[in-house]
Amino acid sequence: MKVKSSSFLPVLFVTIILLVGVVIGYFVCFVLSGNGSGVVVSGGVASGGEVDRKPSTRRLRPVSPVRVDVVRKDSISNVRLFHGRLVEVQRSKISTEVSGLVDDLPIEIGMRVKGGETLFAQVDQTWLLLVIEQTEAEIRSLSRRLEHEKSELQRMSSPEMVQSLAVTESQRSQQQALVEQFVQDLEKAKIANREAKEKLKRTTIVAPYDGYIIRRETGKNELLSPGTSIAEVVSLGEVDARVMISEDIIDRIKVGDEVAVVVDSLGVRVVGKVHRIVPYAPTGARIFPVLVRLSDQGGHLKVGMSITAEVVTSNPSEEILVSRDAVLDRPDGAVVWIAVNPGNVGEGTQNKINAEPNGTEAANQWIAKPIPIKIKVTAMSDYGVVPETDEGKNLLVAGTKTIIEGAEKLTANQLIRIDTIDSKLLENLPSPNGQKIINPKPRVEN
Repeated sequence: MKVKSSSFLPVLFVTIILLVGVVIGYFVCFVLSGNGSGVVVSGGVASGGEVDRKPSTRRLRPVSPVRVDVVRKDSISNVRLFHGRLVEVQRSKISTEVSGLVDDLPIEIGMRVKGGETLFAQVDQTWLLLVIEQTEAEIRSLSRRLEHEKSELQRMSSPEMVQSLAVTESQRSQQQALVEQFVQDLEKAKIANREAKEKLKRTTIVAPYDGYIIRRETGKNELLSPGTSIAEVVSLGEVDARVMISEDIIDRIKVGDEVAVVVDSLGVRVVGKVHRIVPYAPTGARIFPVLVRLSDQGGHLKVGMSITAEVVTSNPSEEILVSRDAVLDRPDGAVVWIAVNPGNVGEGTQNKINAEPNGTEAANQWIAKPIPIKIKVTAMSDYGVVPETDEGKNLLVAGTKTIIEGAEKLTANQLIRIDTIDSKLLENLPSPNGQKIINPKPRVEN
């Protein structure tokens, strides 16, 4: 006897629906019964959850790991950040002053050179040596001719020759002119000889100052003429941070003022002095170039690196300081999250918890509280803030722990765990761009 498929399908469909309903019902019961991720509490705190303000049944969030910083009270000034780049103090195109073939060119791009010592190029000296020999021979010949003509002039000017009228005045004048001509020719030959010797010295081209070669523009055995560029070099030892400062604060900056500069790629902060203020700004931009002279820190700071300059725009004042990472900017205002010891929770409320630690993990658990603030002073790594509530004024004091990582998903009175990182583990780690600084110095005073 055959069963028709049309009568079997409704039964199968109803069976599947019933099975799905059973699975969903079991899952709901499992969650609500506290066997899942949630915990049922009533008027207290479940271990590993957040504080419940009113007696109720709710699902608690797990303990959240955070990192913290400490509130300080110190003197601080408003600081504005301006971006720029490192530029060279000196940059030169090294050219030849003489013509000839390049005999030697022992330089490469990126090579470090020492002023007055490092050889850039050696030009062929053959023809100049021949010129020197020729002029020296001419000087010797002219010197002998000059001595002869001088003696002849002296003979023609003797009293005997004058009294006997053996030599006329015209002849003596001609002889005097001939002597003067030889004197001039001899002087020209000496000048030509000195010129050839000076050119011979300049066939050896050396570095004008300590620096790096950034471009080589000729090659060995090339024929040079006066003015031909051989290489381009930038100076070593000092660099300038070129920052464009807006017109509203340019009058606060003076030559000689100290300015802190952060090299973005290295994370190195150095302090230099304002070297030049260019009193000219493009019509549209209205920003003025300011040059801050810095040490290159042994070659770590290189021309072209991006920098951020910290320009002080107000007089110092004593404020409550929190890390910039601790401040969360929201549409309704700025907030700082702090970590409160569980034993310090205000009495008279239902959020008092048992602070006795159960192991090391429980000992590191704190309560997160949001403190509304207003930002009064902005610095490079800190904010000077003012709490907006009386509770905040009592809690946000020097020594309070502020949350700098992990505050984005917290709720008020949630339990948190403070994680710490051993600073030794971070030693000698490469920077985010893969570079590694040998013996990095976080702050260097020039």
